[in-house]
Amino acid sequence: MTEEKSKFLFSIIVPVYNTEKYVEKTLKSIYEAMDRDCEVIVVNDGSKDNSEEIIKKFINALPEEYKNNFVYVKKDNKGLADTKNVGIAKARGEFISVVDSDDYIDKNFYKIAREYVKDNDIIIYDLYVVFEKNPLWNYTSRACRDDKENFLDGLINGAMSGSSCNKIIKKELYNGFEFPVGKQYEDVAVTPFILTNAKNIKYIPYPMYYYLQREKSIVATNTYMSAFYKICSNISEVIKNHDNDCEKYKLIINEFFVRRILDMITQDYNANKKEFESHLEGFKKDNKNTIEYIINTNMVNTEKNDYSERQKQLVTNMFIAFKNGNIKSIKNNLIKRKIINYFRNILVSLKTFLKSIINK
Repeated sequence: MTEEKSKFLFSIIVPVYNTEKYVEKTLKSIYEAMDRDCEVIVVNDGSKDNSEEIIKKFINALPEEYKNNFVYVKKDNKGLADTKNVGIAKARGEFISVVDSDDYIDKNFYKIAREYVKDNDIIIYDLYVVFEKNPLWNYTSRACRDDKENFLDGLINGAMSGSSCNKIIKKELYNGFEFPVGKQYEDVAVTPFILTNAKNIKYIPYPMYYYLQREKSIVATNTYMSAFYKICSNISEVIKNHDNDCEKYKLIINEFFVRRILDMITQDYNANKKEFESHLEGFKKDNKNTIEYIINTNMVNTEKNDYSERQKQLVTNMFIAFKNGNIKSIKNNLIKRKIINYFRNILVSLKTFLKSIINK
């Protein structure tokens, strides 16, 4: 068994669910990029279309020397998170790579990664986002911003909209972590923690992974506010399952809670006034320990963020209100802020107008 494990450098996991239109292109791109030190684990999450027939036909048509590099697993439908967990559990390679069954990769994906895995725990590429219905919208999504002072901080920042797909990760880093079954945005409940625990990370600023933005994708049909609440809940749950070690993961807490909460909650209030208070009640309930940690460590004032002094006070009071269960005060503060900003904008416009008259 040990010898079998050691012969694979990469385990490529392909989660499949009703992607008959795309899966062949995905597998073909992997086959063209892989070598004999790669295994491909295709996990079918109970697809109801012809995905299984397409997968089996593709594997059967492979050259004999590559057929043993492909493993096909069919299971009951339990969602993407469970599908990834099954694939990782079966993986025999030293490094894990995930390729969604409607995406595809560059032919040099693993060739380039092979040059760096010896000295690194994680290899990260940029994503090239491909819009199914409108190619004019295609763009490169960077995994990290080079102008960031802290490299890891930049990667955590990128993880909000990123995924496990543009990362090749040493398998042992998944020890103690599983993607949360039955929840959306499962990647963000695991990937930031793995990034934090890695010793060495290599970032390659080139889009080697092609991410298909389908018309009916989960990410495309959910609002940013909804995503924010769910992601925060997932992160708090992971921290709770790791002895509530908020200090170890304070970079993640600062990025996803402190630095984003003011904009997200303001947007939520503007868009969903009727459901706003119930959203905040859910946020308070799901993130009780995390909120207490933010208050007790004065994180808003001690960690890096882009807030003004007035905004820092507002955000601090917001977290205190969450802790005390005073949801209405959060709503009232947002209304006051909106009024202040309204009159401030009028004042700025008036000054600009008067200045233009005076200068004539």
